[in-house]
Amino acid sequence: MIRILLAGPLLIFFANRCHCQTPPATPAFEVASITPCKPGTPEPPGEHNGMVRFTFPGGRFEARATSVKFLLEWSYDLLPSQHSNGPAWMENDRYDIVAKATGNPTDDEMKSMVRTLLANRFQLKFHRETRETPVLILMPGKSAPKLFPPKDDEKHSLKIIPKTNDDRKVISYRVVATRFSFAQLNQTFARQLERVIVNQTGLEGDFDFELELTPDENTPNPLDPSLVISAMRDQLGLTLKSQKGPVDYLVIEGAEKVTAGN
Repeated sequence: MIRILLAGPLLIFFANRCHCQTPPATPAFEVASITPCKPGTPEPPGEHNGMVRFTFPGGRFEARATSVKFLLEWSYDLLPSQHSNGPAWMENDRYDIVAKATGNPTDDEMKSMVRTLLANRFQLKFHRETRETPVLILMPGKSAPKLFPPKDDEKHSLKIIPKTNDDRKVISYRVVATRFSFAQLNQTFARQLERVIVNQTGLEGDFDFELELTPDENTPNPLDPSLVISAMRDQLGLTLKSQKGPVDYLVIEGAEKVTAGN
């Protein structure tokens, strides 16, 4: 009799407990269109260096000729070395993706919606691991870092402005960053340096800064790692030291193509 009397209250308790712990809805686009590109469609300019823009005001997301591999890296803030190889089509097949979210979400919120899209539309499955790999430790240099507090009316932005000579030949590139955090600095330059950047400056928050990258015959790429490291040291007063450290790693278990009409 005692067991029977206790069963009812216990069932009600656990039912209420489960009801109270219902997980929140996963952020998702209001509508999303995915169109496969023709075979052989090249990658868009800037994708290899991570210099592409997907998000626009009003909750609009637009990715042209992108790959599932790059969307994975963009939405999870990963370098190519931070995930395993999935099916070959994840890198080779390209898609035009146009989506709309309600309101005016932030870039981080849009990335969360892309993660949902990858899971629901491409059936992307993976598990996480932590691996010990080479990283770059960002530290203050000998002089005070040349980082400045943003103005009240400034918005987060990154501009790369080419500087030309009298013959209209590009001789350098001026990088102007406003309201930039160290996490965003990592996202911008880690792909060029091919390593995760770990912030050990002791500085937090958003900053304004400028860099001038000057390529030459030996290093024609303005985003060459040697140019970026030298500019950060000489112009920003920040040094980068190589060492090993733990990083997040995604092991891809599977994914499915999206075909025309799906």
